[in-house]
Amino acid sequence: MRPIPRWLPNAISALRIALVPVWVWVAELANGGAVGNGLAVTILAVIGLSDLVDGWLARKFGLQSRVGATLDAVADKLAQVVLVTYLSLRSGPAFDSLPLWFLGLLIARDLILLTGVTVIRARTGKVAVEHRLHGKASSVLLFVMLLAFCAGYGREVTLPLLLSIAALVTWSTVLYVRDGARQLASAGARDG
Repeated sequence: MRPIPRWLPNAISALRIALVPVWVWVAELANGGAVGNGLAVTILAVIGLSDLVDGWLARKFGLQSRVGATLDAVADKLAQVVLVTYLSLRSGPAFDSLPLWFLGLLIARDLILLTGVTVIRARTGKVAVEHRLHGKASSVLLFVMLLAFCAGYGREVTLPLLLSIAALVTWSTVLYVRDGARQLASAGARDG
């Protein structure tokens, strides 16, 4: 018998998904002056911590599943896309705005990776995705930068984080594209 319920990591991922629109609502209240930005920072911290906790629980207690991995990935991507989009397009008194080029970089990365996955799956029938340290590092740094932005840290803190993330995202994307090209080449060699 497991010491925790099998559904707990997935429930934590689902909670993270549910907290994203709550964060947007609280951010709007903060921009309208109805609440301080501290509540938005707290919700963002819960979103980030829940990402660490659900994965740790799943690995620690042998509860990894395809559904859980998918739910975790959807929760991560939803939080990243919504928060970066909001902070890029909706500035106000509570939050400084992220530069539009940064939003464009993240969208371009996701489109490149989605296109690669689609092409590889169409040609080989499956995609071997290996999560690497550079991908996780860019996600963690992005979360730290979003927290710094929401907490009102100045450009002297957020700009170096922003530039570091941009460099890491670019490098990570190149490495994932290289991995995808190798998968296609390997499949072509087997077929040919």
